[in-house]
Amino acid sequence: MTRTVFSGGTIVDPILGRETADIVIEGDRIVEVGTGLDGDVAIDCGGKFVTPGLFDCHVHLAYTHINLWRHIHTPLSYNFYLAIGNMMRTLECGITSVRDASGADLGMKEAVDDDLVPGPRMQISLAMMSQTGGHGDGWNPSGIPVRLATQYPGRPSGLADGPDEVRKKVRELVRAGADVIKVATSGGVLSPRDEPTHAHYRPEELEILVAEAEAAGIWVMAHAQAADGIKNAVRAGIRSI
Repeated sequence: MTRTVFSGGTIVDPILGRETADIVIEGDRIVEVGTGLDGDVAIDCGGKFVTPGLFDCHVHLAYTHINLWRHIHTPLSYNFYLAIGNMMRTLECGITSVRDASGADLGMKEAVDDDLVPGPRMQISLAMMSQTGGHGDGWNPSGIPVRLATQYPGRPSGLADGPDEVRKKVRELVRAGADVIKVATSGGVLSPRDEPTHAHYRPEELEILVAEAEAAGIWVMAHAQAADGIKNAVRAGIRSI
C-alpha cells in the first residue's frame, strides 16, 4: 500500500496548539502524525495548514443560479453538467462531505462514489417536501409553474398534503435514494404565495413525516424561518433546522 507523507505543514493540536508536523496516509487512513516521517510519495505542505476534510451541511450541488427565466430556457440535462462543476469546486475548497438540501439525485451521488467524476461524499434529500402553496410549490398566478427542482424519475415532486400523502411521499423519496428527508415547515422568499413568517404543515403531518423517515432508518432536516415553524419542527423530532 502506498505510503503518502504530507510534510512540513501546520496542524492544530487541541492540547498543544499549532505545530509543524508530517502526516502519513495509507489508503484512506491517517496512520501517523509526527516529525521526520518518510513515505513512498512526499507532498510539501510548508507554509500551509493541513486539516481534515470539511463537511458542508447545506448545499445545492444541482443548482448554479436562481434566475427563473434562464432556468426555463435551460435543457434539463444541461444542469447535470453544471452540477459536475459544482461538485469539483466544492472538493477544491476542502469540503469532502456534504448534505445536499434538495436537487442532487442518486445518479450524481453514485457517479462520485464510482469515481466517474470528482466530488465530495454526499447525503442527498432529492426534493424538499412542501405543502400546496408552500415554499416548494412552483405554482404561479399565470398558471405556468416554474420549479427550480424539475420533477423526473430520479427526483420526485416534493408536494404532499395531509398525513396519508406525507407518509407516501416519504416512501417515494426513500425509494428514489434519499439519505435524509428535507421539509419546509415555513414559507420562503422565492415561492410566490407564501410568507417566511408563516408556519407550514400541521403538527400531525410532521409527526407522521418524522415517524416514516425513522422507520426507514433516516432522519429529517427542515427549512424553517417562522418561529412557529421552528417550534413545530423541534416538537415533531426533526433533528436539523
